[in-house]
Amino acid sequence: MATPIRRRSIDRRTFLRGTGAAMALPFLDCMVPALPRSIDASESMSARFAFIFVPNGMKMDEWTPRRRGRNFDLPFILEPINKVRKSVSVLSGLAIDGGRPHGDGPGDHARAAGSFLTCAHPKKTGGADIFAGVSVDQKLAQALKQNTRLASMELGLEGGRRAGICDSGYSCAYSNNIAWRSPTTPVAKETRPEDVFTRLFGDPNDARDASAKEKRRLLHRSVLDLISADARDLRRKLGRADRAKLDEYMDAVRDLERQLTRPSSAQSPIAGAESVLERGGDRMARMGQMFELMALAFQADQTRVISFMLGNAGSNVAHRSLDIPDGHHDLSHHGNNPAKLAKLRQINRLYVKHLATFLERLQGIEVAGGNLLESSAIVFAAGISDGDHHNHDHLPALLCGHGAGKLHPGTHRKYQRNTPMANLYLSLLKNAGHPESIFADSQGTLTGI
Repeated sequence: MATPIRRRSIDRRTFLRGTGAAMALPFLDCMVPALPRSIDASESMSARFAFIFVPNGMKMDEWTPRRRGRNFDLPFILEPINKVRKSVSVLSGLAIDGGRPHGDGPGDHARAAGSFLTCAHPKKTGGADIFAGVSVDQKLAQALKQNTRLASMELGLEGGRRAGICDSGYSCAYSNNIAWRSPTTPVAKETRPEDVFTRLFGDPNDARDASAKEKRRLLHRSVLDLISADARDLRRKLGRADRAKLDEYMDAVRDLERQLTRPSSAQSPIAGAESVLERGGDRMARMGQMFELMALAFQADQTRVISFMLGNAGSNVAHRSLDIPDGHHDLSHHGNNPAKLAKLRQINRLYVKHLATFLERLQGIEVAGGNLLESSAIVFAAGISDGDHHNHDHLPALLCGHGAGKLHPGTHRKYQRNTPMANLYLSLLKNAGHPESIFADSQGTLTGI
């Protein structure tokens, strides 16, 4: 009697390696037997968390559905999520009290970012004595860091100053960061897709060693070229389904790498980067690249916690891809001017369109037990509702994904006015197994999600 063929198993943290490069693998079927006995195969469905910050609020009348429940309508701004609407919930009525003045006067944009994930009231200061709170993403990162190579990733599209005053007496630290490791320590974000790519797929030392990075650039060597021998050896040992998964993953990495290394007239020396940013530059392409990097990071299980600022608080970047030369922040002070509102609705919809592309991408990536959208919990929201009024209640907020089976999306939930956003964050912490019983000004977990 023939001996049954035993399927080869590999550790889920296996890297493909080559000279100067190391690339994590996506989750493959053959990794399941290699999991420790104490870890169930469904561990690959552990939730990934992403928090996406939108600057300058929304045109709320074209954001908020008229109907509640599962049969909610999609207003103009939300139309792009139609293909994934069953995996998206619209949450109305949430507020961040920490963003309000509380006697500190103007500075709502800085407070909107500083309180976005902390739900704390930032101390009004332009000096070194900044003080906010610990952000929910960093609490999740601490709880989940043992599972992945990177505890968290912090991304953005605008750098900005790290010191000085950016908004009405508030430090730039508030305007330019949403992740806070401690009340006095914001976590700096990465704004260049090239650097994020290197961090994910290059040798870890390469990201810190400028000379090694430059040497590889001069040799015109692709990350995939460097690990090709190891990849070929692994591929021969995989089953048909896993070979297809590996090929799809590496094709996506190759495509993104080509985008990031393709010469572009929009590229400029670092000294001129700010002027490019002010003109809008290739901003939408970089936004798409960042979202793709997020998808690949989740697919390879490099991290399970990501924050992404689509713009700094009060961002005044022009959106020339929409033929809108006006600054975003300037337009948000619309004063009910029809021309400004018409441009705002286009900008708001464009951001949702990029989100929808990201969600559809996650939905198409299979992991054990489902797909990445089913295993993710993604918050897409702003810290200001209407940019003209600077209000911090009735915030525009989406909760996307199924949270590894712990979320039940596809509805429009309208909560009582001033329901703390912290209730949502506490719910996500509890879903991740965090022992937290209260988060900032939470009054309990958020019902109905």
